[in-house]
Amino acid sequence: MVVKNNGKRFVFILLVVTLIALMMGNVCAEDVNGTNVDTLTPTKSINVEVNYEYTNDNNNVIPDFYIYSGEDKIEYNKELVSSNRFVLTFKDNSSNGYITALTAGYISQSQIISDSITFNLKVSDAYKLGRDVTADADRLLDFKTADDILVVTTAGVTKLNGKSTEDALEAILNYGTKIKYSNVLMLRDTAVNPIDFAFIVKRGNELKAVIYENGSRSYSYLGTISENMTMEQWNNYIRSIHGQNAWSFASLANGWIAGVSREVLQEAAFHGHICEGTLGGYSIVKALIKYYPPVQETLTGGGSPADVTSYKILGVPGGSDDDAVLFFLDATIGKTSYVGIDTTAAGATENMLGFIRWDAKSLSGDLIIMSFDSKKIKADFKAETGINADAGSLEELKYCTWWINKINKNPEELATFLYEFTNLTEEQYYYLMGTAKSVVHGNVSIAPVESHGLDLKYILSLNLPKATRTVPSGESGSLSDEEMKNIGFEAYNKASAIFKDELNINLGKDNVDLGIFTSAGYVYLNGKETVAVRDGLYEIAGATLYSKNLLQYHQALWKPLWFTFILRNPNSDVLYSVYLRYNPDGTWFVGELNGSNVVDIGIETLNSSAKVKAIQKTFMPDKNWNNIQSIANAWKSNPNFDQIMAFLYHNHVCPGVQPGFFITDYIQQNHPLGENESYNYIASSTYCKDDSLTYLLGVSPGMGTYFVQKLPNSDVTSTYVDGATDEGALVIWDNNLNIGRVVIVSFKWPTIDTSMYATSEAKRAAQIQAFIDLYKGINNPNVLENFVVKTSEEKWITAEQFNLLKSGSGELNIMAYIKSLDGSVTKEDLLKQLEKNNNSNTNANTNSNSNSNVNENSHSSASSAGVSNNRNMPQSSNSNVGDSNNALDPSSADLSSDDGKSYEVSKKSPAKSINPDYMPYVVIVILIVGILVGVGYMKHRK
Repeated sequence: MVVKNNGKRFVFILLVVTLIALMMGNVCAEDVNGTNVDTLTPTKSINVEVNYEYTNDNNNVIPDFYIYSGEDKIEYNKELVSSNRFVLTFKDNSSNGYITALTAGYISQSQIISDSITFNLKVSDAYKLGRDVTADADRLLDFKTADDILVVTTAGVTKLNGKSTEDALEAILNYGTKIKYSNVLMLRDTAVNPIDFAFIVKRGNELKAVIYENGSRSYSYLGTISENMTMEQWNNYIRSIHGQNAWSFASLANGWIAGVSREVLQEAAFHGHICEGTLGGYSIVKALIKYYPPVQETLTGGGSPADVTSYKILGVPGGSDDDAVLFFLDATIGKTSYVGIDTTAAGATENMLGFIRWDAKSLSGDLIIMSFDSKKIKADFKAETGINADAGSLEELKYCTWWINKINKNPEELATFLYEFTNLTEEQYYYLMGTAKSVVHGNVSIAPVESHGLDLKYILSLNLPKATRTVPSGESGSLSDEEMKNIGFEAYNKASAIFKDELNINLGKDNVDLGIFTSAGYVYLNGKETVAVRDGLYEIAGATLYSKNLLQYHQALWKPLWFTFILRNPNSDVLYSVYLRYNPDGTWFVGELNGSNVVDIGIETLNSSAKVKAIQKTFMPDKNWNNIQSIANAWKSNPNFDQIMAFLYHNHVCPGVQPGFFITDYIQQNHPLGENESYNYIASSTYCKDDSLTYLLGVSPGMGTYFVQKLPNSDVTSTYVDGATDEGALVIWDNNLNIGRVVIVSFKWPTIDTSMYATSEAKRAAQIQAFIDLYKGINNPNVLENFVVKTSEEKWITAEQFNLLKSGSGELNIMAYIKSLDGSVTKEDLLKQLEKNNNSNTNANTNSNSNSNVNENSHSSASSAGVSNNRNMPQSSNSNVGDSNNALDPSSADLSSDDGKSYEVSKKSPAKSINPDYMPYVVIVILIVGILVGVGYMKHRK
C-alpha cells in the first residue's frame, strides 16, 4: 500500500517536474542562430551540464555554445533545465561533430558530441584576480550593508601574463552583489602598467575603501577615503598607497558621493581623476552649447537633424580642461578637431580654450574664447567655507565637492566668456588650425600652413565683430534613473521581438554573438545623462563592455539616443541588425528597409552602393551609418579589447586609426620608460591614428603630454623610410633630472589588396580586417607588403629645448628643429652642464613656463619642464572617416640604410627598465620622496 501510494506520488511529482521543465524551456529556449529546429528532421537532443570554477556563477551567467560538424556550424535550440543544465536540440548531421562551451571570463572548452556532456570551465587569470579581490573586499567592507558601492580599477587595457585584463571587470560584476554596472569605473591605462583596484562603500556621508595594488590580493590600504578625514588619516592614506593612483581613487570617490554627473565621472576616469580642470571643462562645455549650440539642418525626413557646424578646439596643453572638452564635444585629435601647443607667449593661459564653431557650407565661423578664473573661484570658495584650496590634497577634495554643488545647480556658472567673435574667414581658420595640403574653393586658394593654435595676439589683431548668443530654450522635464533603465529594457524587448518575428531567433541572455551598440552614456536626453540606460541593458541582456558585447559609442552630448542590436555568425559574413532610436517625446523610431526591420550590414551589403544608400535613408537615417557599420564589421572578427576601446573612443573604425596601435607597441617595446620618466608626444601629422595613440600610450593634452602642431605634408615626408610619414616627435622626459631624449616617429602603410570589392566601404572593411589580423598576429593573404614603424634622430634635450618643441615658437617647425639638434650631445654632457649651471646660479635652470605648473597642491607632480604625467599612462564623430581611406601607400620601403629599428608584427610585452646611469641619483631621489611623502605628496595632473 505504501509502495503504491509512493508510486502515485512519484508519478505526480514526475509530471509536475516535467511540466515545469517544459514551461521553463518555453520561456528560456534560445535559437541563437536563426533556424527553427522544430522543423528539422531528423533531430538530436543532448544533455549538457556546465560547472563553473566559481559555483555561484551558475546563478549569474548563462553559457553559450557552438556546435560544429566538421567545419560547418550547426543551428540549435537551447532549453534551460536548471541553473547549469541544458538540453540542446539540433539537426542530426553531427558526424565527427563537437560542441564548445563559451562564457566571458572563462576559458572555452570543446568536446565530441555525445548524449550527455559535462563541462568544467576554468577562469582566466584576470577573472580569478578580479573575483578574488572582490570577495576579499566584500569580507572587509560588508557590501550587503552598504548604501552603495563604487569600484575604480586600472584593469582593462593593462596586461596580466601577456593578456589584457577586461575579464577582471567581468568578474567584479558577476560576483553577485549590488555593484551597479555604471558604478564600475575603468581608469584609462596602458598595457605596461600595474593592475590596481579600489572598492569604496558609502554609508550615509562616509566613505570607506580597500585598495589593492600591482595585481596583489593583499590590500595596501583599508580605511576612510572621505574628504571629512583628518590630516593624520590623510597622510596615513598617502603613505599606504605605493603606486600613484591615490589622488585618482580619492577624487573619484568623493566626486561620486557628492553627486557629480556620471558623464563627468566617466570623463574623469578617462582623464585619471577629478580636479578643478575636469569640472571647469565641463562647465565651459555646458555654457558653450547653451549659448553657441551646434547649428543643425531643418529636419525633413525620418532621421535626426545633421549638424551643419562642427566644433574645433584651440587648447593650451597642461590643464585638465582640455581633456574634458575633447571628451564631451567628441572633438578629438584624431578627428582633426584639436590643435594644442603652448601659446602662453602669445597671450594665452593654460586654462584658456578657443572654440571655432565652423560652418563648412558658408566657410565661415564663430570664434569663442573661454576659461575659468581659478584665482577668483578659489577666493570665492575660501570666502564661503574658510578653507584655502591651495593648502593641499585634502583641502582640494573639499574644493571639488564645492565645485560639484555649484555646477549641479548651474553648470555654466563658473565658466567665463572672454571673447566672442564671428565672421572668421577660411584663411584665418586654416592659419589657426593648419592644413597639410592646399585648399581651393572658388577663387580662394590657401597654401599648406602649419597650425598656430590659440595665438591670442593674432586673433585680437583681426578685429572680428562680436558674435551673437543664441537665446537658450527651456529644457523639458528629465527622466529618473529607473525610467532610464526602462528605456534599456524596452530597447532590448523591441529588438528581441523583431528578431523572433522575422528570423525566429530568441536573443537570450549572455549571448556571445549578440552585440548591443549604443550612444547611451554619452548623450543627454532632455537635459539628463543616459548612463542608467546601460544598467538596464546589462540587467536584461547580461551584456557588458568587458565581454565586448555592450559597445558604447563616444558621441557628443546633443546626439540622439540610439541602439543597434547585431547578431553575428562565426562562419558567415552576415551581420543581422536592428536599429532603434528613442525620441525625446518618448516615442521610438524603428529602422526599416523594404518592409523588413532586420537588415544585413555585413561586407556583402557594403559592396552594394545602392543598398548602402537605401539603408542610410530609411534604416539608419541618423548620420551614424559609418560609425555603426565600421565598428560592427570589426567587432565580428573579435578584435583585442584595447583595439575596441580605441575604436569606441574614436567612434568609428577606419584604416587611419590603425597606425596608433602599432606605434604604441613599438614605443613601449623599443623605448620603455625608466624610473621618473614619462612619455610626451608632439603630433606633426594628424589624422585618426592620434585617437588610438592618445588612448593607449597614456598621453593627452589635459595631462600636458600631447601637443599638436599640424605641419604641411611636404614637411612630414620621411627621409628615413621610403614612402613613410614622420608622424610626430616622442619625448621621453626625466622628471627628476629635468632632461630628456627626443625621437622622430615614422610610419609606412602596408599594401593591402582590396581589388575583389567594388565599393569604397567594402574596400575599407577589407583593409580594417587586414589590420586586425596583423595586430593579432594572424596571416592575412590580402596583405601584400607589411607596415613599418621606425624612430630616428634620437637626441638628448634640455628643458629649454623641450619648451621650444612644445610651443612651436614663431614659425618653428618641430621636425626641422629636431634634425638641427646636435646628435653628439650625450646624457652625461647635459648633466655636467646642469651641474655647472646650478653651481653658478641655482635658479638658472628654472623653466620659463614653470609658473603654470608650479606645485600648487601637495600632490602636484609637474616638473620644471612643465611635464605632468600620472602613472606613466593614460589618465587622464561625426559619420566622417576623414582622409584615412586614402592613406594606404603602395610604395615599398627601402630599409637598407636604416639607422633606427623597424617594427613589423613582433608582439612582445614591454617592461620598464631602470637605466644604471641613474644609480648615482638614487640617494637624492629617496631623500626627496621621503620629504614629499611627509607632506602628502602624490602624482597628480592639474
